[in-house]
Amino acid sequence: MSLSTNAPSLSATNHSISVCAPTLSVIVPFYNDLPALLTCLNSLHTLQSNAFSPLSMSEAKWGGVGGGVEFLVQDDASPALDIRPLIPPTLARVERNPSNLGFAGNANAAVQRAGGDILLFVNQDVFGVHNLSENWDTAILRAFDDPSVGIVGARLLFPDGRIQSAGGLFDARGTPYHRCFMWRNRDYHEISKAQEVSWVTGAALAIRHKLFERVGGFDMDYTNGYFEDTDLCLKVRELGYKIWYEPACTLVHSVGSTGGSKNFTRNALLFKHRWVDSGLITPDSPAIMARYW
Repeated sequence: MSLSTNAPSLSATNHSISVCAPTLSVIVPFYNDLPALLTCLNSLHTLQSNAFSPLSMSEAKWGGVGGGVEFLVQDDASPALDIRPLIPPTLARVERNPSNLGFAGNANAAVQRAGGDILLFVNQDVFGVHNLSENWDTAILRAFDDPSVGIVGARLLFPDGRIQSAGGLFDARGTPYHRCFMWRNRDYHEISKAQEVSWVTGAALAIRHKLFERVGGFDMDYTNGYFEDTDLCLKVRELGYKIWYEPACTLVHSVGSTGGSKNFTRNALLFKHRWVDSGLITPDSPAIMARYW
């Protein structure tokens, strides 16, 4: 089964955007791939439930359902094109970095202008699909009704319907791995049940805004991709918060324009030194599930 989005373009649609504080800030770090970005934004707009509804400052609170949603795109100095004149403000508010900051720096820059109490980071090649992704925003926000939850991750599928991520755990060597990776039955109870996990992927990661700032955002010591998300989750866990997997928010990740990094091994060794060699990780499995170092 192949999953694709047939969401109509919203570039000519006149949404009324509230100037008041939104509950949810969707942040899409962007680099070069405009078609992927448009698919991401159009599908999330079409399948959301809150649709820029007004929200006063006094109503903005962590985990409140029924508030507004804003979309922010942060262009990391893409050499191929400048998308600012191409994305209407009804679709997203776009800013462009004067120089390339890498994933962590780019995401952190976007947070500086985010008004939501909850931040949702979404890769540019992630998108929603009909009959699976409706009300993705409400699903994310409801998970934060539990004050002990600090980070929420979506259920991510490959375009062929197989599981890409159902939250993450640590194996016997402290290596992070995806639960149920490549499984085909997305309705299997371990995949369809919301539950606490050890980490979630940054491809679709939501976090309380104040908590993100408290831990210093994504650590820029991880050079341009991989392990920033796991590092962030561990810092949040150290503060006593849960990392939550929420399958009611189901999205597709094509890995078409964000997969791969020449810095993978460097980042893996940095993560190992910081979290594994120091004994700060308790394995979730007695088995060895991955070999990154």
